[in-house]
Amino acid sequence: MLLNVVLNAEQARFAAHGRGVLVVRSWFDVEREAITVEVNDDGPGVPADAQPRIFDPFFTTKEVGKGTGLGLTVAYAIVEEHGGRIRLESTPGHGASFFVQLPVTGVKLPPVQPPAPEPRSTGASVLVVEDEAALAAAVVDALKDSGYRVERASNGEEALNRVNASAFDLVVCDLKMPRVDGRAFYRTLAASKPALARRVIFVTGDVAGTDAEQFLEQTGCRWLAKPFRLADLLRTVREVAVG
Repeated sequence: MLLNVVLNAEQARFAAHGRGVLVVRSWFDVEREAITVEVNDDGPGVPADAQPRIFDPFFTTKEVGKGTGLGLTVAYAIVEEHGGRIRLESTPGHGASFFVQLPVTGVKLPPVQPPAPEPRSTGASVLVVEDEAALAAAVVDALKDSGYRVERASNGEEALNRVNASAFDLVVCDLKMPRVDGRAFYRTLAASKPALARRVIFVTGDVAGTDAEQFLEQTGCRWLAKPFRLADLLRTVREVAVG
């Protein structure tokens, strides 16, 4: 089952970029007593009109001769046979995530209620400070699609110039950057614009067991570990914006 889902994600990202990023992660859902496995790719995503049929036999979005349309159907059948659930989350142009839930008690999982639509923002202004161009572009696009006004800076020095020239409601900031890193940017921001400093969301790949963990605790700011889901970032931005 997992092999079918991973191969589907791999084909999608190679078809889109000739390369790409594939992330697999798992966690235990205490309330549902289930293990969840997520397979996420940064491919082209699944068109909205195709998503309801993605697990149907012989349905495929690939070119003729590139697939049988049975891989995800087989995965669906295996998950259902074990009392689990599999679902897709995808925004066209921003990759796809398949979530597999399997019960740990042997009891079949209840049907999953469809999530409520994400509320759009009221036009809050966000500064994204990130030196990785691909990640920055994905974050900026996701925020704009959700109704935010967004500007981007590639390092802390550029970010300080932008916050001095324009008003922002919150900042999404990487920790490791060239020239002026996230820590130096935050300390300068806290001294000159303390209200905005309380609305910084950090993103970083190195936290546990490093001095970055102590720094984040001292700031009291929200933070997300890389790689993160765009849905998690949007939720955090929404919470900070209205908090």
